[in-house]
Amino acid sequence: MKGYRVGLGFDVHRFSKKKRPLVLGGVEIASNFGLEAVSDGDVLLHAASDAICGACALGDIGDYFPPQNIKSKGIDSRKIVQFILKKIKNKFNIINIDATIITEKPKLSVHKKRILTSLREIFQTKAINVKIKSKEGLDILGSKKAISCLALAVVKKC
Repeated sequence: MKGYRVGLGFDVHRFSKKKRPLVLGGVEIASNFGLEAVSDGDVLLHAASDAICGACALGDIGDYFPPQNIKSKGIDSRKIVQFILKKIKNKFNIINIDATIITEKPKLSVHKKRILTSLREIFQTKAINVKIKSKEGLDILGSKKAISCLALAVVKKC
């Protein structure tokens, strides 16, 4: 399959003790907690962006938005995606993005449709899938202290 490339992305953030919004896939989720992060902490957009970077040999989003850079503080993760999409424009087309959010809380199944709609708009493709899994009480994710996301992106050279 000439011209196709695959990339893997991962992100994890601890739940914040401070009152912060919880954002996943560009959607604000009603919750009593948010995530500790330099940006808005959107693990789904971060993992998907890193997957695209991997597929296109562009490093990772930390190369472009380093945590120590004051301009990265509080950044809306949709801007990170826009930056990455601009870098691949006319070079690669996104064929598919598949993501798995791993968390015990909050229960996200009621938000899945809104998250998918948002992702399809943000990434300008319908070829996106999201799964939501728990760790059934195991390790830091299962102990309700963090949320993570794995993403796989398939792209094709233009």
